[in-house]
Amino acid sequence: MKLAYCPTDVRKLKHYMDELVALDDLFTLSYYTTTNPEVLLGEPDSAGWLTGSHIVLLHRGKILDPQYGTETEASDHYCNDCHTKRIFRVVPADHPRGL
Repeated sequence: MKLAYCPTDVRKLKHYMDELVALDDLFTLSYYTTTNPEVLLGEPDSAGWLTGSHIVLLHRGKILDPQYGTETEASDHYCNDCHTKRIFRVVPADHPRGL
């Protein structure tokens, strides 16, 4: 298996979570941990820090969070209120669009 990058924008995950769940597949979802859009558009501090990010797995309709060891319905996970950083789909090793 390998990862295939899914072109996304920085919208909140709630705007396309249903679409991802409908694909009934395995994805990595990376999102910014702030829910304040002004932070994302703001200037970094003197150390270059803007905001953190987090990565979870979406498998079918469940979000698996390896940091916390939790499994949550995708529609109920707090990431829905966060802005997208990156999404990758897990694809077979011979898939032409994989990395």
